[in-house]
Amino acid sequence: MTELITLQLLFEMGEMKFYIYPVVIKNNDDLILIDTGFPMFLPIIEKAFEKKGLDIRNLQQVILTHHDHDHMGAVKELVKKYPSVKVKCSAEQIPYILGKKKSLRLEQAEKLGAEAGFIQMIKSVEHLDSALAVTDNEIICNGVKVIETSGHMPGHISIYIEPMKTLISGDMLILEDGVLGIADEQFVLDKVAEINSLKKIVNLDIEKIICFHGGEYKSNNLKEDLKKIIAKGYKS
Repeated sequence: MTELITLQLLFEMGEMKFYIYPVVIKNNDDLILIDTGFPMFLPIIEKAFEKKGLDIRNLQQVILTHHDHDHMGAVKELVKKYPSVKVKCSAEQIPYILGKKKSLRLEQAEKLGAEAGFIQMIKSVEHLDSALAVTDNEIICNGVKVIETSGHMPGHISIYIEPMKTLISGDMLILEDGVLGIADEQFVLDKVAEINSLKKIVNLDIEKIICFHGGEYKSNNLKEDLKKIIAKGYKS
């Protein structure tokens, strides 16, 4: 039996405060975590697991949708403490996860002259020594499938839980004030690919989307919602 548990993790820095929403897939007794949050988030993850009645020692896999600091920030400390956990991502993302290529977000931040604190946070991410590649349409466990959804970053992936009609969208989509929308334009590295990825998922049988930024969105008309988002694209 497969269950989904959405975690709500609080990020605080100075006056900045918001939640992020990693997801745990429970497949019988095995646990799979989709994204890990920011650097130094392991204690927050552990408390969230405990609050949900989950034993983190049963964590088998971490799947990273992409290498942004808020998605892979805690993965190194997690595998240090729980070394049996396997980390997976797309083949295109592996060089960034391992630190063999410079973070695309860091490149962008430096080019645009982002705030020093933001740049330092990206630089603080510890890279892994190894990771395993997942491919488009790969089955992770019962009814759980990888969907390649490039755009926000090359090799970005989403996770489709077919029996539950649910998509874990990573950063492809966001939920803001209850409104489902496309990823923020300033953080999307390839807007054409982003729209194509939305076109790819629009015909999936989906009634719920879990956004890393915003949480759960449910609708009986999700296909129409997505079609409107696609039609609007990045036009103001």
